[in-house]
Amino acid sequence: MMKKKDIKLFVRRTLGCACPEEVFDRIECRSDVSSGCGIVLDYEIDVGGRLLVFVLILGQAEAVEPVVTALVRAGTEKRDREGFNRIRLVLLSDDPEAVSKTAFEAFESLDTDEKVHLHVLSNNDFPNERAG
Repeated sequence: MMKKKDIKLFVRRTLGCACPEEVFDRIECRSDVSSGCGIVLDYEIDVGGRLLVFVLILGQAEAVEPVVTALVRAGTEKRDREGFNRIRLVLLSDDPEAVSKTAFEAFESLDTDEKVHLHVLSNNDFPNERAG
């Protein structure tokens, strides 16, 4: 189980979120959550009802482009439906450099707004027992 202080540090430092302090009073983190598009998220994090974070640990053979497309759409729909301000999709990989180019090309081809963000990180950048 992840600690709230670890999630807060991850959101602030690693993702660069400038949310006000009071947003971090309520953090909910669920694991193995349906994204609504056929992909099971490793984690879904709700930070104060304002920031929604989808976290997916990529497998070796996973096709990055359709995953990014599906999860950005599902996350944006959930953000709008449930009143979040922002959605951040976090892809974790053993080799983030190999995944980044394809992931960001797919992301940039989508019709998103400035409140949708993609992060491609190393498994070691995420504070949990499964990604490391």
